[in-house]
Amino acid sequence: MLPQGLEDVSGYPRLFAELMSDPNWSLQDLRKLAGHNLLRVMREAERVGMELQQQRVTPNEEELPLTDLHHDDSCFYRFIRPTDNTD
Repeated sequence: MLPQGLEDVSGYPRLFAELMSDPNWSLQDLRKLAGHNLLRVMREAERVGMELQQQRVTPNEEELPLTDLHHDDSCFYRFIRPTDNTD
């Protein structure tokens, strides 16, 4: 379920307008929310990739056997709480 008004990216301007009026959100927080963290991570991944390429390190492209794949058509992660035997 998605919040009303955020069913797609067309609601982002309203979201940001609302968050800008909230004193708990800084401009830096809003920039991060808008994707600056993602861009930073992607730039770093590119840098590491180029460095490994210069060192002639090849990527590990091991193919997983079909028996290791779950045949669930869902694109959602399942979060499973580990069993805690301390109860």
